[in-house]
Amino acid sequence: MDRIGKLKRRHALEIRNSGISIGFECLDRRVFRPEKCYDKLAESGVKWARCQTGWCRCETEKGRYDFQWLDEVVDNLLQRGVQPWFNLGFGNRLYMSETFGEAAVGFVPLYFGSECIEAWKRYVSVLAEHFASRVKRWEIWNEPENDCFWQPEKANPLEYARLIKLTAPLIREKIADVEIGSCSCGVYLNDYTPEFIASGIAEELDFHCIHRYRIQPEFNYAAEVELLRRLFAARGGEHVRIFQGESGYASWFPDGHWLHPYILHSERNQAKWLLRSFITDFRLGMEFSSFFQMADMMETEYQMGNLTRKNPARHGILNGLTYTPKQSWEAMSHLTALFDQDTVRRDLRLSLDSGIPREHPRSRLADVAFLSAGFLRRGLPLHVYYVPEDVQLEWEAPHRVALWTAPCETEQRISDPVLIDLLDGFAYRVSEYERDRNGDPCVFRNLPLRDYPLVLTDFHAVKEDLTV
Repeated sequence: MDRIGKLKRRHALEIRNSGISIGFECLDRRVFRPEKCYDKLAESGVKWARCQTGWCRCETEKGRYDFQWLDEVVDNLLQRGVQPWFNLGFGNRLYMSETFGEAAVGFVPLYFGSECIEAWKRYVSVLAEHFASRVKRWEIWNEPENDCFWQPEKANPLEYARLIKLTAPLIREKIADVEIGSCSCGVYLNDYTPEFIASGIAEELDFHCIHRYRIQPEFNYAAEVELLRRLFAARGGEHVRIFQGESGYASWFPDGHWLHPYILHSERNQAKWLLRSFITDFRLGMEFSSFFQMADMMETEYQMGNLTRKNPARHGILNGLTYTPKQSWEAMSHLTALFDQDTVRRDLRLSLDSGIPREHPRSRLADVAFLSAGFLRRGLPLHVYYVPEDVQLEWEAPHRVALWTAPCETEQRISDPVLIDLLDGFAYRVSEYERDRNGDPCVFRNLPLRDYPLVLTDFHAVKEDLTV
């Protein structure tokens, strides 16, 4: 295949809309310097940023609110074409006794008496009024199933529902067109999630965010998301959209990290995982997906609920010491170049026509694990494909493979095939293919197959996106 160009990097202001978000969290704890991130975030083409509101930073004297730090974040993002969305929390030591850390991360106002509850309500109302014209998507609390974020009591789904029912009407009173969501720290559907949904909470919600941290982002995920949708639908929540609100993979892990990676330092692994995470969500019909996070948390110690991490995993797409882009930042810019308002999910068939040869009996994973996702870009097919092996293994098919596309409508046929590598952004002309009875390419030969997403599409679908 001959290289014909590379994906253009697009500024967020050049993209009308997309469902691609980045984590801009933990600034209530000042863990990174946002002023060093704004321009690089916008240059990556990301359109959304998840921001935590930090009650502890907004009200440092009882009854007096100072939103200057949060105004600076919101306004700098908006000026660059990035839409903030809020994660609303956590506690405030002015009204709570014996919190862990100044930020009172995870401490729930329900458990500290009437004065604290009334102070929470005032804060929410003032915050919503202040940002009513700038922030329309609000998520209430963070990872309530995790005891680290539900202090000082144990996690309780009915109590989380009570917090939402107390809080959501205050926001809607100030922002008529607001979207309000709930959150869960995983997709693992234990007793917590069904009980939370059975409480009737769907009437308060527009969306529900899930967080997915795992070595392989695809593992069990499709079945879990489908079950979550069915649980909401069974309780009057057909309207509740499922988003992926926080999901990440670090470029460096400390020893003993709970994910148990065996390669502790790899920017390439993080970049591959990022691409697979977004494609996995979009493949399942999600309109919105967020990656944790913008920059490594290295400016201060990371506090959460009942512990402090002095050297946490480095999840940022920017290096937390130099604020220079990592390989994951480059991969993100390739993703945003293609997955904007001009690309829509569509059920299209792409399969292996010839897989791994028999002389490689230990490398036949592709024959059983091949994944593809179909989209239309500007009315033309865009097929994404890869093998969902653990990124730490650096899996790649030992031989080039052939891919077959099923017949489809006339306006959805590939006539001038190209292949795009989302990791490095390069595009190649596909010259080896067979035609169907209509004369359209249908079997594409001598293609690479790797453990991260590659794109097979028509040149006319992406010619505006390439530097040729």
